Amino acid sequence: MILDKALRKIAGIEQQGGTNVEIRGISYDSRLVRAGDLFVAIKGEKIDGARFIPQAIERGAAAVASEIRIGREPEVTSLVVPDARRFLAEISRVFFEDPSEELKLVAITGTNGKTTTSYLMESIYRQAGHRSCLVGTVEMKIGNRSFHSEHTTPESSDLMSFFRSALTEGCTHGALEVSSHSLALKRVFGTRFRVGVFMNLTRDHLDFHKDMESYFRAKQLLFSSENGNRIESAVINTDDPYGKRLLSEISCTVLSFGFNEEAAIRPLEHHSRSDGTDLTLMTPAGPIRYRLHLIGRPNIYNVMAATGAALSLDIGPNEIRKGIESLEGVPGRMEPVDAGQDFTVVVDYAHSPDSLENLLNTVSQLPHEKVITVFGCGGDRDRTKRPIMGTIAVNMSDVVLATSDNPRSEDPLDILAEIEMGMRKGSAPYKIIPDRREAIQTAVTMARKGDVVVIAGKGHEDYQILRDRTIPFDDRKLAGELIRERLKK
Repeated sequence: MILDKALRKIAGIEQQGGTNVEIRGISYDSRLVRAGDLFVAIKGEKIDGARFIPQAIERGAAAVASEIRIGREPEVTSLVVPDARRFLAEISRVFFEDPSEELKLVAITGTNGKTTTSYLMESIYRQAGHRSCLVGTVEMKIGNRSFHSEHTTPESSDLMSFFRSALTEGCTHGALEVSSHSLALKRVFGTRFRVGVFMNLTRDHLDFHKDMESYFRAKQLLFSSENGNRIESAVINTDDPYGKRLLSEISCTVLSFGFNEEAAIRPLEHHSRSDGTDLTLMTPAGPIRYRLHLIGRPNIYNVMAATGAALSLDIGPNEIRKGIESLEGVPGRMEPVDAGQDFTVVVDYAHSPDSLENLLNTVSQLPHEKVITVFGCGGDRDRTKRPIMGTIAVNMSDVVLATSDNPRSEDPLDILAEIEMGMRKGSAPYKIIPDRREAIQTAVTMARKGDVVVIAGKGHEDYQILRDRTIPFDDRKLAGELIRERLKK
């Protein structure tokens, strides 16, 4: 890419030095710069990337872009941009020839349900005969190939690069989780989405957004021209008060979903089974009957959302039904651990008050004796939710074992003290066991026939983030090992 030609498509750029230079790649991390790259210095939460412009130049950057003017004569072409994150998104679309124009993309946002809904979409695409890509918390996929996911939604240059690869490999459709962080940080700025899905908005991420209004405004950006997006149609949960509000503020075509009578997609009947759910939805295409492998009310919302998105893409009801029915589960979402024991163990990613409450509500509908809950809260994240989750856990479980999650830079005991403030308000007995392995072992040891052990918070994660290092740690793998050890005795 010749930089000068690319800049003609982006307004408001001040240039220092000649722009008739070839750009071979785009980087926002000075440590990863290669010869010929354009280095875009973005501001992080703690560090301004402009500090690393000299390192980027040393590594061979052909040009640099930042929000500050380099005082001296620059060694390479220098661009002064009003908003580095927006510029990164804009230049990435130009460099990779905007693959979002060619892909039929469904963007899914909301506090809960994004991951499962994206997997439902992938399954629907497969049944409809479309090769697709997936971007989300658990993984990124092109067809059946899986890639590591660093963030729920990657930085814009990584996202455009991924979509270009997906197109090259024959993908026509895609589903991606769009986090509130990514919207606020312009990672999807200007991306074309055929469908935008709003799932819900409940308390989470207030360490970043500070209050619920700011959190909502971040989510709203997906559907707003302010974020440069080109949403063609929206699918919105109108049971959610923020969904109702969003509905009144957008102008594109909308399919509503929910349990309310006014929703375009709503349940006509639903019955829980021990291994799934029988569900009939009223839709604009007529009733669709499902025999799901998924259980619980939250998954009914996920199915309604995926149904609406697929209908918006003109996928037929039969393909939608086959796709949704063929999904047997999602990694770390109500994922069972079965090692031959006579009690149930489920691992789930629930790490917010609403998701924990939904999880325990779903578990309560299963045949069970006692519910034993193991959970914690992450460090360096919203502290206000900790006592709330503690109260939920003791009010909806028979026994609670509070433990460490990903403590990061915080002292696990400080986190647990804040959780305990809420647990004191409930009647169920609880124990504080800082070591997560010991807590899971205690739960497996005390479980009796018919009990349900719930291990919440980390779900699909196979690591634990401590103050000074990250260690291997998989709740699912550990629970299986501990169960097998118990059965040998």
